[in-house]
Amino acid sequence: MQERMPYFDHVRAILVALMIMNHTVVVYGTDLVLESPLGIFLVKIIIWIAAPVFMILMGIFFVYPNARPASVRIVRGFKLFLLGLVLNGLRLVLPYLIAKFVNPHALSNFHYLTPNSDFPVLWQLFYFMDILTFAGLAFIVLALFDLFFKKDWHWVVLGLLVAWAAPLLWGTGRDWGVFYPLVQPFWGNALIPGLESDTPFPVFPWLVYPIVGALIGRAFLRGNALGAVVKKMLVAALLLGASGGLIVFLSKTNQFGDFYRMYPGATFLCIAIDLLWIGMFMLFAKFGVFQKTLDYLTFWSKNITLIYLVQWVLIGFGMVILGYRQLDNSWIVLALIPVFFALSYFATKKLLRSPRFMSVFAWFTR
Repeated sequence: MQERMPYFDHVRAILVALMIMNHTVVVYGTDLVLESPLGIFLVKIIIWIAAPVFMILMGIFFVYPNARPASVRIVRGFKLFLLGLVLNGLRLVLPYLIAKFVNPHALSNFHYLTPNSDFPVLWQLFYFMDILTFAGLAFIVLALFDLFFKKDWHWVVLGLLVAWAAPLLWGTGRDWGVFYPLVQPFWGNALIPGLESDTPFPVFPWLVYPIVGALIGRAFLRGNALGAVVKKMLVAALLLGASGGLIVFLSKTNQFGDFYRMYPGATFLCIAIDLLWIGMFMLFAKFGVFQKTLDYLTFWSKNITLIYLVQWVLIGFGMVILGYRQLDNSWIVLALIPVFFALSYFATKKLLRSPRFMSVFAWFTR
């Protein structure tokens, strides 16, 4: 019988909580809020154990417990990419069009989301590369790689190549005109101070995280016990942390970039932190620590993709009233967080009871 893996449920449930808090602050808070203790905690600290951890978990389940045929994985990748574009239409394009007529002031800071002035605003909003579009591309790329790379060291080398090649690719093709969108999801625009990213989750370097997850999944697939996998993760974290720290210390380049586009040193440090974070929950499960409390959160984990969609649509439509990056009071932004938690929970429960909606949702996610 397949071993139950509650620790990954617990990690994903925590991710949902961090996700809603982070998105609320990022979307509604001005720079004043982002530089406040609330903003620093949720935007500059917590993000290290948020999206990268989700990508590592995705890589684990890409391999374990059952490796599906490449064709199935590729089709699922295309569906996830399409779902990401549908979400952009609901959370960005539609609120933008509504606000343009009922509350134009709400759009005064939308230039942060549309940095490429030679492309129409609506296109930039629709083609905004977020975590779902990245997940779709990652599924496709990993499925293709899995056809040829059969050994762990192959995947290690692949991860290193992705991390080191990424800075060389950022901004490539920006002068290709209408052909730029073909490569935009893979590396996005250049990392230039003052220029917002048009691709928050570019394949280079973000593919590194699901590759790390795939290595963990392969360890489970070989029958490694939980304790043995945790030990391997600890060793990897120490090696990556040491090498990443050394690169950061010796390099003349700011290795941390804008977080979404980090150089190898910061990427290795981030992976090290994430492995320790995930490993902590695995040890909690192994020794029975906090399990009853964490089990209460499994609803958020089991429905993480749906909740991701719901909270983004709610936050997106909230921009029509509250504006984008227009609240400069941290307490008001903080008060919005439980509101979006509650709305996301009840909206998700409502949608789960709709067979018609769930059949459409299942088509995109399976």
